[in-house]
Amino acid sequence: MVNSIPLIKTPKDELKQPSDNLDVTYQQAGIVQRVMGKRLKEGWGDAAVIPDLKKRTDAEKKIQDKYFGHNDEIKDVSRFSGKFPSFKPLLEGLNFVLNMKDIKVLNVKNKFRDPDVLGYADININAAYKLADGTYHIFELQLHLEAIILVKEKVHDFYDIIRKSIPKIVGDGFTVDETNQIKAFVLGCLRNSAVDSAIDILLEKSGGVFLYTRLLEESFAQLAKKFPGIKIDFRSVEALPEGLREFYRTNMDRIFAEGTSNSFRIECFIFISLICAAQEPLTQAMVKQIMGKDAFERVKSKLSLLFPAGVGERINIVHKSLIDWLLRNKDNAVEDHLGIVEYFVSNTALKKANGELCSICQKV
Repeated sequence: MVNSIPLIKTPKDELKQPSDNLDVTYQQAGIVQRVMGKRLKEGWGDAAVIPDLKKRTDAEKKIQDKYFGHNDEIKDVSRFSGKFPSFKPLLEGLNFVLNMKDIKVLNVKNKFRDPDVLGYADININAAYKLADGTYHIFELQLHLEAIILVKEKVHDFYDIIRKSIPKIVGDGFTVDETNQIKAFVLGCLRNSAVDSAIDILLEKSGGVFLYTRLLEESFAQLAKKFPGIKIDFRSVEALPEGLREFYRTNMDRIFAEGTSNSFRIECFIFISLICAAQEPLTQAMVKQIMGKDAFERVKSKLSLLFPAGVGERINIVHKSLIDWLLRNKDNAVEDHLGIVEYFVSNTALKKANGELCSICQKV
């Protein structure tokens, strides 16, 4: 829909009122305001907004500031706008204008295709109405979406401060295009809020596991309550939420319930050590070849909650933090048998698993 809007552009030196006398321009604008206002009300209905003529003082200031005193270059003494609920009626409103009699459409600027540096978008039109004497008075039309207008009104004061401040800060050493690029960069940084960045970081850390996200939320809430006003560096969040550690330990307790044989515990930790040693998800066939078919089948179903089967018969992990939890003592000098009791993979067990994997890979 955006690309279907016609692009019409008239050279600037042809966009001039028939008179350079501002009094005459206002007389002509009054005629256009009455005639076009009625037509737009009939065509656009409640979407049509018919304001008063531009204030004389505002027009004179604009002529001096923007048009260097050339009275015939002001084009919005007579102006109209339309506020539409969605894009379809907006396009219908545009087509109504394009097909009007007694007017010439001189410019159609499609800001939906190229929003300004503040992110604002509308359709801006310069058109000329044919007067009784055969001359054409230029007026302005703006077609808006209601939702964009609502947002614009809420943030206008803040953006107006930014819009006016940046050129003052930048100074006179830059072109208009360069100044707009600086505006776009600054506003882009402002739009990319700390909250958005934090969410992106935490989503990446969650690995798609809602439990991790929920527990992380609870951990931050507890931290904020304990230390009011604390600033959290989300990129440095490495420690597991307390609840997640408990989640892993509870599941291990269920797997190795009272009465579980030592031989089964050892088989399980051979399996777990292999997963921790691998740099990528292992195939079930590879683990089965190392452990033996019978041992693998006994272990597989028991550990499936934490180590589910993935695509291509590979063995996945419920979340990457599980590996961090299992390897929490890999740099400490601890006895191997404690790992089976306390649910961690020792450095010795990790080295042995690496050797087994290297041996299998060499045979492939």
